This record gives sequence, C-alpha cells and structure tokens, in this order.
Amino acid sequence: MNSRCPILIFRATSIAAQLGLSACAAEVPPPRFPVAAESLLEGFRQSDRPAAGAYDSLFRYFILGWETYRLQEGAGAVYPGLPSKHGAGADQMEGFARLAPLAAAWISSGRPRSIDLYAGRSVDLGTLLREGVLAGTNPQSPAYWGPIADHDQRIVEASDIALVLWLSRHTIWQGLTGSERAQVARWLSQVNRKRVSDNNWHLFVTFTNVVLGALGQPADLDGARQHYVRLKSFYRGDGWFSDGPSPAFDYYNAWGIHYLLYWLNQVDPLWDPDFIQDASGLFLGNYRYLFGSAGFPIRGRSVCYRMAAPTPLVAGQLVHPHIVPADEARRALDEVWQYFIARSAVSEGAVTQGYCGPDPRVLDNYSGPASCLWSLRSLIVAFSQSPGTAFWTAKGGRSPVDTADVDVSIPAIGWRIVGRKGSGFVSIVNADSLDSGETALRSAGPVHHLAELILRRPFRPGNTGAKYNRALYRGDRPFCGCNEAQTQ
Repeated sequence: MNSRCPILIFRATSIAAQLGLSACAAEVPPPRFPVAAESLLEGFRQSDRPAAGAYDSLFRYFILGWETYRLQEGAGAVYPGLPSKHGAGADQMEGFARLAPLAAAWISSGRPRSIDLYAGRSVDLGTLLREGVLAGTNPQSPAYWGPIADHDQRIVEASDIALVLWLSRHTIWQGLTGSERAQVARWLSQVNRKRVSDNNWHLFVTFTNVVLGALGQPADLDGARQHYVRLKSFYRGDGWFSDGPSPAFDYYNAWGIHYLLYWLNQVDPLWDPDFIQDASGLFLGNYRYLFGSAGFPIRGRSVCYRMAAPTPLVAGQLVHPHIVPADEARRALDEVWQYFIARSAVSEGAVTQGYCGPDPRVLDNYSGPASCLWSLRSLIVAFSQSPGTAFWTAKGGRSPVDTADVDVSIPAIGWRIVGRKGSGFVSIVNADSLDSGETALRSAGPVHHLAELILRRPFRPGNTGAKYNRALYRGDRPFCGCNEAQTQ
C-alpha cells in the first residue's frame, strides 16, 4: 500500500471539514510554524544516542511551537489538527496547560528563564507562564478558562496548572501578589465537589488539592483523600491499576497514574508513601522490559501520548535506582524520542495526532490538536533534573532486550512480555484475548461523517478491538497503519 495513506486520510478528513462536510472544523487556520526550524530535531536523526544538547534543541522546538500558536492573552494556543468533542475553548486551554509544565520544569531545574528560540527569536519563559495563568484564572479576562462543571475537561487540565505552580513556587508563584494567588487558587478549587469519570480522573482532584495545600491556599484535603481512596481501589497488583472498575489495562498506568503519583510524593512526601513506593517499584520491575530500539508495543487508548511511555523510568531512576539505573532510563528516553521523530510523530512544533504521523483512526474523540502534548510528560520529568545529574550525564545504557532474551509475565493484568536478544523490540502476548487474528483499524465512513453533522462534534471510530483485544502487540508492528511495512 501507499506509505502515505494515513496522512492522506487525515488530510482528506481535514479538507472535508473545511468544506463544511464536518461540523468540527476550526474556524480560523493557525499560523504557520517556520519550516526551517525543523532543523532543531536533527540531533535525534544524526546519532544513535542523542546528546543532552539534542534535548535542549527539542525543548526549544516545542517552545517555538507554543510561541507560534499561542493566543494573544497567553492562556491558550490554537494548534493545527482535528478538534476534540470538548469544544474550541477546552482545546485551546490544552494548548497552554499541556505545554506549560515543560517550561516550569526547565525553570525549576535552574536552567535560564530567558532562552533563544530560533532565527533571533527569544522568550522569557517565566513571563509566558505568569501571563497565561493569570489570564486564564481571571473571570474578567477574555481568555478566562471558565467555570468548572461536572465531568469537565478543565478538571484534567487543572492538575497540570497545579504542577506548574508547584514547580515554579520559588519563582513565578513567589512573585504573585496575595490577590493574584487567591485568584488562581479560587479557580483551581472549582475541581472540588464535581462528578468525575470513575477512572484515573480521581487523581487529578487529589493532586490539585495537595498542591493548593502545599502552597498555603485553602484545600479540600478530605475530599482529595476520598478521590485517592477510589483511585487505589483500582489497584490490581504487580504495580498496575485498571482504568476504572472494568479490567482494562493500558499505558495510562505510565503517563497518567504513576506520573501523578510520583509528583504527589514530591509535593507531599508523607502522602501514602509506603503504598506509592511499593507500587512504583513493582511496576518498574516489569514495565522496564517493554523498551527497545526497534519499537514499543503500543496498545490501548490515547496512543497519541506515545512519547510519554518512558516517563516512569525517567522518574524511577531517581526513586528506585536499584531497579532502573540512570543509564537505562536515559536509553529508554533516547530510543522512544528517536524512534518517533524518525516516523513523523513530531512536526510543525507539535506532536502529531496519531501513532507515527497523523492518523485519525487511532485518535480518540476526546483528543484535540494539543491533547497529544501529554507526550511531553517524559521530558517534563527529565528537565526537572539539573543538567549535571546522573540522568543527563549517563552514557552507554542498554535496554533489557539488548542484553538478554525477555520473557516476563505480569499475572495481575494477563500480559506476557517476550523478546529476542538483540532484536531491539519486544511483544505483548495478551493472555486473556479471545481474538485469534489481528483486528484491523477502521477508518471513518459515511455514518461517522453523518453523525458529526448531526451531533456537531467529532465521531471518529473507537477501534477498541484493535487497541485492546488483539492477542499479540508487536513492537515492530505498531499502529502506523499502511505505512507500517515502510518503517520496518
């Protein structure tokens, strides 16, 4: 098949939207990212082991994208791509909330606030963060993020705003006036006493309140503990949580749950430390075997967050260095970012809406143009560490499959991870699967487009069977669709 067909499907869908065939098109096309700035990615293409300087350039690349697409008031950004079901306001807020922690982590590590971007452009990261947070939480501002309701996407984004404030507590937060702090805290406190999705969402409310308390602001810590207890009820053993009450297991464990549990213990080391440490250690003990230079065996929903997969290892080498040493964690980060940059997952200053390049077949209806910036969570944890730490100076690390055959079972979730030494990839054998074949990804058809017109929101196929029910997920055959053979 044509190696460009997922991209063509994506562009055809976008063109149809612009012509009025879909009710979900963006009204104003976003500005253009400078094509020449793609050279900032060269450090990942020229070396098998990207140097720390390559990551600095990658950071500048994403900040340049943010600068390109951000709205004038600074509290949102209009990235290119297909919209989510949440509406333009939530999509624009994600353009701030999902990128801002990266800038805050950079500043918190002692790196310079003012940075040169590209072609003479420079920015003060502290100013960008301060302006965005104050505009977004001010009801009198045209950029106000709005009130938070039940099951509101703003509950998710509030936890990232809280992380920004905590990371920058000695700089940006310290520089706010008392009334400005109260304004920000009032907006964040709206997450309380709201109904949330009965899954990893409980952790967003917990984390936001723990940060508020740590910053000396009013916080509902009793409510936070109730949400946390519900989240813990999803724990199934071996370090893994189900995605809510149903027995569905995916990488939200990595880029959602264990990510926030790590930050929760950084903010409040006394918050259930024994459980969090034990769970993260068990999780790392089996999760580390999923990484190799020739691909990551993706499965489950929200696959557009794919570059966040190594996040637990990057955090784990700080907490459990006897399980994941710094050089192994660094190697995992290198492999993942290098693999995806080579396959068009990073483009135009953003993360594309697919697995390799853009592909709406794997894009969930709750994902908008900036949603995929959750992929930056691995970089957020990495850049929160100072340049001279063991992680950034590590050399020569290897993934487990580089040194030995892999055959690891995770009884709690029914997975078996297998790989041949030196192959560079591993596979997941899904022991509980009833699918003896390989369920294919389905593209949107006339029914989906008609539903979009009627419902006035995206109606992309869920492809749950392909994402969860296959008997085998191979690291060398990911969700790249018909360009899959081209990338082997």
